[in-house]
Amino acid sequence: MNKRLTKISKYLAFVLRHHPESIGIDLAPEGWTNLEELVAKANTHGKTSLTVPRVYELIEVQQPPLFELSDDRQLIRALP
Repeated sequence: MNKRLTKISKYLAFVLRHHPESIGIDLAPEGWTNLEELVAKANTHGKTSLTVPRVYELIEVQQPPLFELSDDRQLIRALP
């Protein structure tokens, strides 16, 4: 995995596992949140390299997987 995707992975782990409030998102009880809202709010908070296609790319190449998309690819959560 390249450096850009590694940075995105670390950022998503920080937000989805520890501090969703840092960008103003709420997580459902199972940890799900809307992917487009996550990207939009991350960009509002200065993470301009985060895009939906980059998140898709990260999830496709990451081993072991740390994040999961819903079947419709609209929601994302960190895996336990």
